[in-house]
Amino acid sequence: MQLRKRKNVNEISLSTSEKVISAISYIFMGLLTLCAILPILHVVSKSFSSAAAVTSGSVLFWPVKPQFETMQYVLEETPFLNAMKNSLIVTGVGTVISMLVTIGTAYPLSKPDFKGRKFFIMAYIVSMVFFGGIVPAYMVVRTLKIIDTYIALILPFFIVHFNMFVVKNYFEGLPESVEESARIDGASDMRILVSIVCPMSKPVLATVSMLYAVNYWNNYFHAMMYTTSTKMQTLQVFIYNTINNTQTLVERLVIGNYTNVSIDGIIAAVVVLSLIPIVALYPFVQRFMVHGITIGSVKG
Repeated sequence: MQLRKRKNVNEISLSTSEKVISAISYIFMGLLTLCAILPILHVVSKSFSSAAAVTSGSVLFWPVKPQFETMQYVLEETPFLNAMKNSLIVTGVGTVISMLVTIGTAYPLSKPDFKGRKFFIMAYIVSMVFFGGIVPAYMVVRTLKIIDTYIALILPFFIVHFNMFVVKNYFEGLPESVEESARIDGASDMRILVSIVCPMSKPVLATVSMLYAVNYWNNYFHAMMYTTSTKMQTLQVFIYNTINNTQTLVERLVIGNYTNVSIDGIIAAVVVLSLIPIVALYPFVQRFMVHGITIGSVKG
């Protein structure tokens, strides 16, 4: 009887400690979530608040005297939509091309019997570690006469070595028996890759696609270096110019008599609008992110 009571006491004590640890974990994660969400709420609130409220600093995490003039000004009076179009084209086309090149490179390199496999892998490793520099890269783009074109914004990211090795390592972990069965049935290498390997590799392909898309979308340096006209500027360059050309914005607001639009509100509105495409895309691939990177990066 006494032993049973001691056992019950230990169980209650263990259960209580687990509850305490769980509560602490929830509180800690809740604080981290607030640290991530509150700045976003602040920026969103400023983009929808009146100019007087934004200028006076009274906007925190909820719009003060809500209005849509700031958003309307950004969409109608600035080249935001053109910059958004350029970024969408570069991100969409670039991601598709990069994935085709990455898959086409990773698949043969994942086969041990591929002739020259070690040489090509070593060549990729060397080129990943040693980079020629910005000036040679710019000279190549200029020599090809593709300055101020979409190709110049896509070419530097045709393939990212890390992404290729992640996909290659994932392909190496797939069961070889499935491919052997397909070859016995007469399937070609291309058919095996498209119909068997790629469907089985959805987690890593979705992950790498997201990495490429974010890389293209957030690219600022190459867009600034390889574009010269306002027509070809991407969203990141537009955001940079908006933040650094406040004097020009002030003059335009005065000339256009936009009394309910502030500079800080315009910057906040531009940031909020630029987040929409990536935020809309992420939920469709986020469940693959951790799984794909973990499996693809551990092996080999």
